[in-house]
Amino acid sequence: MYEVILYAAIATIVCIVLYSVLGKSVGQDSSEKLNIKTAPKLKKNSKHNAINIKTTMTKEVSDGLNKIKSIDPSFSTSEFIGGAKAAYSMIIEAFAEGDKETLKSLLTSKVYKVYINVIKAREESKHKQVTDLVRLSEATIKSIKVSGKTAAIEVVYKAELSSALFDDDNNLIQGDPDILALISETWSYRKDLTSNNHNWLLSDVCPNKGDILAADPTPDTKK
Repeated sequence: MYEVILYAAIATIVCIVLYSVLGKSVGQDSSEKLNIKTAPKLKKNSKHNAINIKTTMTKEVSDGLNKIKSIDPSFSTSEFIGGAKAAYSMIIEAFAEGDKETLKSLLTSKVYKVYINVIKAREESKHKQVTDLVRLSEATIKSIKVSGKTAAIEVVYKAELSSALFDDDNNLIQGDPDILALISETWSYRKDLTSNNHNWLLSDVCPNKGDILAADPTPDTKK
């Protein structure tokens, strides 16, 4: 009898500790159904909630969308957003890991040069960056512009993440891996609509209000 009570008490303590570590905002809420097709493909140990996907259908966005479809009738807003949210996590992870090959396939030459310069400086200082994207809560199409055969789409991201920089001895020198920050950034993607390359390339990164991490998870290319 006493053993049963003891085991029950231990189980209760474990549950309380897990709750205090994970927190209410981490994990999939039981009231939300996760759509596999729209789920962000992020880290294997991911604790992400379902993403909020929106398109602000202003006249500019509507006109831009019509122009894109007049050149590329197969263009799909939902497919673009699906690719944009996947690109967000891939680019953040590739930058932290110094994965130049992945970055080269996802960035324009201008943005790639900015990222590579930061990575090289980090490597020369023997620093390493650790970024944990806990929740990508929103991806919103802000604007669509078409010039000739080239389209540019701005996407506003809102995310919860931590980012930190460590030296060669694993000492923390910037940021904090245990503190989450709410950040918002506008990423611009560009594509030649007549090209056989189906990738939309990241052409600019602009911080919005709340992008205040000391160890920047994505170098800004535009203020």
